Amino acid sequence: MALRRIVFWEVDAQADFMLPGGKLYVPGAERLIPNLRRLVAAAIEAGVLLVASGDAHPKDDPEFETFAPHCLRGTPGARILAEGLAQDFRTIPNDASYRLPDDILRSPQVILEKQTLDVFDNPHASELVERLGAEAEYVVFGVVTEYCVRCAAKGLLARGRKVAIVRDAIETLKIEDGRRALDELQSLGARLITTDEALAAIRAGGAKA
Repeated sequence: MALRRIVFWEVDAQADFMLPGGKLYVPGAERLIPNLRRLVAAAIEAGVLLVASGDAHPKDDPEFETFAPHCLRGTPGARILAEGLAQDFRTIPNDASYRLPDDILRSPQVILEKQTLDVFDNPHASELVERLGAEAEYVVFGVVTEYCVRCAAKGLLARGRKVAIVRDAIETLKIEDGRRALDELQSLGARLITTDEALAAIRAGGAKA
């Protein structure tokens, strides 16, 4: 099987976070949508696997003791924006009894459900990364920089993966917290790139070797 050079990792591009009026709206997040659209469209066209995380909360989720209720499973606010979706995708529940399909890497997009900040609390996230091997660079984008983007990037780095964060396709709640998060991730080995640089990597033949 061909080795993957690039995997796109989209973080929580959901209506409750991304759109004004969302239950936990991140101010300015809607400005990311054009770059989100470009990244996802390019990944689909080039055959780059698109991994996405998405909150899928029950009504009585303990997280709502810290954050306002948001992304309730099955509600419009929990939907990933159309700009962040492939036509065909598979959703992986945060359920230890679920078996990750043998052919999961043939899907254009894999959506990992989560109920916490850290996508790796879904046990299938680690298994998916293991199946992808250690050669690829993970291109991370989405919201929120100092929360779920940070957790996803740290989780990938902790598993020995190369990580690039798309700095013009992320948004923060607090500027200083976002800067600290990016500084931390860079100190751990992540690099910062732009949307144009991510797209150039695909055009250079970065999908598979």
